[in-house]
Amino acid sequence: MALRKKKSLLDQAADYIDQVRPQVESAVATALDAAEEFYEKTARPALVDARDKAGPALADAREKAAPYVAEARERASEVASHAKEAADARVAQLRGEEKKKKGGKLKKLAIFAAVAGAVGFIAKKLQGGGQADNWQSSYVPTPAPARTPPPTDDAGAAGPDEALSDAADEPQPVTTPDQPAEVIDLETAVEDAPKKS
Repeated sequence: MALRKKKSLLDQAADYIDQVRPQVESAVATALDAAEEFYEKTARPALVDARDKAGPALADAREKAAPYVAEARERASEVASHAKEAADARVAQLRGEEKKKKGGKLKKLAIFAAVAGAVGFIAKKLQGGGQADNWQSSYVPTPAPARTPPPTDDAGAAGPDEALSDAADEPQPVTTPDQPAEVIDLETAVEDAPKKS
């Protein structure tokens, strides 16, 4: 009897890879061909079409925004120059050098107001500020229901005491805290009460 040599796991795996390799290479080549065909026939024309459509819209947006951007740039350079002057003055003050003041608080306030106005103007234009204000609502509340007078005949009564009172043929005498219907002496009532044992 001849002894067979058992293959190691690595040898078996190498044999399996050699068997499967042509099939995997064929599948990869097919997938690459399909991807290239999809790109050429579908994706590339869609990208070209999208670029052609977006180009004019982008150019129009740039054209509309150009004056606002230029104005903002001009205002920003003014603010930057004022900020540089203020920084230079502060540095000179920290060094102990006296520098002549060029403007007062009123001038700074005017510059700040101008910059804030410009920023507000630009923000309004960029948000489409030319549209009509739609702050008014078309909501009209429903009118309140008409009030009905209270019923004169209280057939249902408000409670058991009211029902008993309504059941009597003649009216009950009027009672007040000063003139109660029945006077009860509490001390005698407590003494007369039966005692629990």
